[in-house]
Amino acid sequence: MRSFIKDPQSTCCDDNGGNGDPGSKTCLEKWRDDLETVCDRYSVEAAETAKHKEAYDNSLNWESKLKNWCTLIETTDDKVKAVIQELDFLLEQLKTVCVKSKCTYEVLQKLTCLVKTIFDSFQTYDDNDQGLKKKILYFKELINCLKHIGENDKAEVIACIEAYEAKITAICDLQKEVLDKLLETLKCADLLWAYLCGELGLEYKLEGIRDILNGETTFGEDDDCEPGEEGEVTEPQYPCDHKAAKPQPEFPIREETDDLDTISGNTYYVKIKGEFKEAEGQTKALKDLWVESKKTSDKSLSEKNSLTDAIAAAEALETGK
Repeated sequence: MRSFIKDPQSTCCDDNGGNGDPGSKTCLEKWRDDLETVCDRYSVEAAETAKHKEAYDNSLNWESKLKNWCTLIETTDDKVKAVIQELDFLLEQLKTVCVKSKCTYEVLQKLTCLVKTIFDSFQTYDDNDQGLKKKILYFKELINCLKHIGENDKAEVIACIEAYEAKITAICDLQKEVLDKLLETLKCADLLWAYLCGELGLEYKLEGIRDILNGETTFGEDDDCEPGEEGEVTEPQYPCDHKAAKPQPEFPIREETDDLDTISGNTYYVKIKGEFKEAEGQTKALKDLWVESKKTSDKSLSEKNSLTDAIAAAEALETGK
């Protein structure tokens, strides 16, 4: 074995593979030259593989971020649709409340007018239209003026009239308290309807929110800053012109389509989803490139290790180890 490795005439280590034109180098020298060549080649291939791996890792990280953003956007869209359903249900209930509150207000208004009319019938505001209290006094005077009735009978009749008069007086004493309560109730009913159903009420605001989430209307634009000179383009500074610096979201976020390859929705979602699909394709291509490069570098590494082991074994034989 030792003579085989050191024999320069051995055709097994020839540069021409034993075709009768022997080289001048021994097998060990030839392996050392090959190892140097393989090491140089492996260094280049390993660097290329590391570069492809780094590009793949960066692309994969970017793809993962885009995927997470898409998931967050789509989850938000699902929540928005759930909110719209809840708003639809709430608005239906609110419309019923609005109808009933308006009817309640109208009934209370009529009741207040009716009670006021009853109290007005006791009072005298016009001599031509005497109230019940004044009529009772006039009636007592008429009883006292009767001459064909005895005093005892008069006293008995007047006592009945005075008992009735006391009840009427008690009722009249309640006028302010009763009317105040009715007017307060009427005011509350009116405020309830105004806050729920009137202009800028809860119903109006909920419908506005629903319309925004449905994409039927958009957020208003406010000119918070003075415009620059004509032709001048300036970057918006927060909080000045904050709606330009921080644009409001667009709804609907995502639109369902029959074509799964078609991305439909607001500008931000279409942009992120498109970049995600692009990143998927790029990541796959970079992964394939890295895998092929790794196969090549691994092959060179295997060849390097084999030569290293062979040289180590040959050197051990030479030294008699």
